[in-house]
Amino acid sequence: MRCEANDRAEMVNQLLFGETFQILESQEKWSLIELTHDHYKGWVCNKQISQTNFESTRCLLDTSPIRIPFQNKSIIISPGSFLPPEHAQPNNSNRSITELASGFIGTPYLWGGRSIFGIDCSGLMQILFRMCGKNIPRDASEQALIGNDVLLIEEAQTGDLAFFDNAEGKIIHVGLVERQIDQLKIYHASGEVRCDILDHQGIFQQESGKYSHNLRIIKRIQF
Repeated sequence: MRCEANDRAEMVNQLLFGETFQILESQEKWSLIELTHDHYKGWVCNKQISQTNFESTRCLLDTSPIRIPFQNKSIIISPGSFLPPEHAQPNNSNRSITELASGFIGTPYLWGGRSIFGIDCSGLMQILFRMCGKNIPRDASEQALIGNDVLLIEEAQTGDLAFFDNAEGKIIHVGLVERQIDQLKIYHASGEVRCDILDHQGIFQQESGKYSHNLRIIKRIQF
């Protein structure tokens, strides 16, 4: 999805296989669409739109990427996508959200991305929560408005979302908290999907010995 109807416009979001949307405006090469699950709007090339008939029986892919036949070709489907029922995979609902996050480690950062082939920080959080049965907004600034505040970092739990701001106080980054015995870790997309240390100051990267993001707030989203 792009911000404008042309090839040079910036990509702002990514559609996954099986996601549904409403066409708001159609031009010769581009259509303005609104996604069903989070009402995100953007332009897509008409060549990328395919009609399916499995919406009512579609199955969430919460495993590793798989390859399926589709319209006389073979395509790779990313976790978090929806599949036709004939390609349904074994349910992995017993996997924790941090186990699912670890499956994305090393995925390259891509602004607007939401797949195993390229993803941004808020896209990663949206897909992880979907794989656990919860829909959340697309952008970090919107995600920061939902859930309950965790007032003390000592009270942070596995599955909480940590948000980070810039010098102007704007939310610019988000990650998934994991509480370990002696410290907090955070899964986030920064250059690539990685797992770093989280403390009261922010994200500490051991290899550089520096903080990369300034902690603003921690939120807990109920399932």
